Amino acid sequence: MRIEIANRQKLLPLGRKAIRSLCRQILADHGRRAGVSICVVDDEEIKRLNAQYLGRDEPTDVLAFPLEDDFATGEEPLLGEVVVSAERAIAEARRRNLPPHSELALYVAHGLLHLLGYDDQDTADRRRMRRAERAALERAGLAPQAPPT
Repeated sequence: MRIEIANRQKLLPLGRKAIRSLCRQILADHGRRAGVSICVVDDEEIKRLNAQYLGRDEPTDVLAFPLEDDFATGEEPLLGEVVVSAERAIAEARRRNLPPHSELALYVAHGLLHLLGYDDQDTADRRRMRRAERAALERAGLAPQAPPT
């Protein structure tokens, strides 16, 4: 599985190995052999993308762009791109007293699950997605843990 990671921010050092492991775990759990692109940005860039593609002029935590392209060459299909905001992860982690890397991993899992067909528009779908997020983070050893007080 090809997991491409682009880091276009300087606020949070990336744990690329952990992100790749999480993505591989989620794809394997869903029986998918596909590549995915992960792009980590700041609020300014995700706000621009959110306005351009969804018409929302505000920053957000994660955007998912499905592609599902097999390149017609027998290559592994590219499922899509997940764009996450490190700046949102830092702010939310601070608010929840969690490590920022755990919050960022949650955003990656959330976006990848969207690419796999999960939705969070109604209560039942949102619960299903939250369970899948928690399970994936736990299996990958990235479940959010509050620091000791």
